[in-house]
This record gives sequence, structure tokens and C-alpha cells, in this order.
Amino acid sequence: MKRYGLSYLFLSALFSLIVVHSSYAQQFISFGTGTEGGLYYIWGGGWAKVMNKALPGIEVTAESTGGSTANCQLIERGKLQVGFSLAQVTYDMYTDKKMKNLRALFPAYPGYYYFYALKKSGLKTLYDVNGKDIGYVKGLHDTTVKIFETLGIKPAKSHILTHAATVEGLQDGTLHCSAVIGPEKWPGLTSIEATHDIVFLTMAEKDIQAIINVFQAYRRGVVPKGSYKTLSDKPYETVVDWNLILASKSLSEDLAYKLVKATYERNPDLVAVHPVSSATKVENAINTPIPLHPGTIKYLREMKVSIPPSLIPTE
Repeated sequence: MKRYGLSYLFLSALFSLIVVHSSYAQQFISFGTGTEGGLYYIWGGGWAKVMNKALPGIEVTAESTGGSTANCQLIERGKLQVGFSLAQVTYDMYTDKKMKNLRALFPAYPGYYYFYALKKSGLKTLYDVNGKDIGYVKGLHDTTVKIFETLGIKPAKSHILTHAATVEGLQDGTLHCSAVIGPEKWPGLTSIEATHDIVFLTMAEKDIQAIINVFQAYRRGVVPKGSYKTLSDKPYETVVDWNLILASKSLSEDLAYKLVKATYERNPDLVAVHPVSSATKVENAINTPIPLHPGTIKYLREMKVSIPPSLIPTE
């Protein structure tokens, strides 16, 4: 009985130590997404679940936030470890606002800049917007105006509206065209195509390059043929603002490495969350305007990816 009692006490103490050690080993990550119901929120919640399943001992919690700008600010202040942000917003925060705690973990998916009109409008190229009325959501005002100024395009009037109001304006003829940033096969455009024929206003290569020269975070992008009815026989060449997953530079290299590795290796699980994840691939890993996290660099070097010197942090 005495031996049994001592053995029991020893095992109980050992079990307690294991439990305590496990609790200390658990790592928690706050992940800033966007407003509830939006793609950032949906994708972010799915990514968190995939990471939690793939990485025992790590718990990622997706949190609803104000989106790109808010996430950059929260990461900079140490309130978030990881967060979503558009590439151009990230670039502006990193360079203009001097938010040097920001690091790129990986690009999630591209946001294509669509300039579009109803087919009956007769518009074909972006230069046809000269003298026409255009509508777009508030968040695109500054960039769209700057793009037009860069190309010497002068609309008759620009209207800041909701997407629904813009579509209504196109339908009743009070608007001639619109601009929006969205993923491939964006529902906001496919829903219009269900009842109306639309066209994407084309840009020449020199126009795309001129825009990229002004917006340093933008990249060339091609919306694949077949993504929309209007693209049944051709792709759409435009500019892309990548949606990035950012991390604080204080996030450990080991933890960042595990997150990046699991993200790329579990891509089919992410595609099941949302089709835009088909772009979450290693070959897109350097589509970022700010330095990569050391954990990302470690993984990419293992995968023999060539990393531009500008993406390697100096501090």
C-alpha cells in the first residue's frame, strides 16, 4: 500500500508538470481581418482554422477589425501579431508613416483593378472615360483620381457611391462607367453580368507601366480568360493590388516559419475556404512592397526561391 501510494503521488506530480508545461507551450496569435461578412473576415477565419488544425500548440484567433489601415496600426503598436492589408496601404504605412515594425508574411490573393461599363455604353478603352461620368466607392477615390491624372484622362464628373448605387446608375444611364478592386470572379461583377452585358475598359502596356511607376506597390495582373462572360475569349490586363498577410517583426522566426510553411502546404484546405486562395502560392511570395519576415525568408530559401535584396530586412 505504501509503495502504491508513493507511485500514485509520483505519477500525479508528473502529470501536473506535463499539464503545466503544455499550457506554457501554447502559443496564441491575434489575427486582424476586416469587417464582418467581408472577404478579409471570411478568408481570415478560414485561415485561422486551417492553421490551428495544422499546428498543434498554436492557436490563431481571427478578429474583426477596420481592415488594412487599422491592422497596420495595431501591428505597429503591438496589439496584433498578424493582419490583412492591401499592398499599397502597407507601402504607404511603411514608408510615409514610418511603421517599421511591419513585415510581410505572405501575399494571400490579388485584388484586380477593374474599370468597366455596360456594353451598350460603347466604351472600350480607359481613355473613353474622357468626358464621361464615373462612379465608385469611397475607398477608391484617391487612387482612381491619381490614375486618371497620370494618364491624362478627364472624366466629366466623379461620383462617390456605394457599389449598389453605382450599378443602378449604370443601368439608368446616369453613370457611364465604374471602377472597383476585387478578386477573380468577383460576385459584385458576376451578378451584374447575370442581367447585363458588360465590358472591361482596356489599357495598353505603357499605361499599366505608367500606373505602376506612380503606385510602387502595384503589380501587373491578368484576369484569366473565362473568369467573366465578357472574357469568354480573352483575358483582361490590368494592375493588381495584392492582399497581404502582415506580421510584426517581433513575431519569432520559428513561429512565422511554421505559419508560412503550413499555409503553402495546406493550400487545398484554403481553396476550400475560398477560391481566391488558388493564388496563395510560393511563386507569388515576393509580390510585396515591404521586407519579408525572417521566418518567410527561411522557408523561401528552403524552396530555392530567389529573393530580391529589397525584401530582406536590414534590422
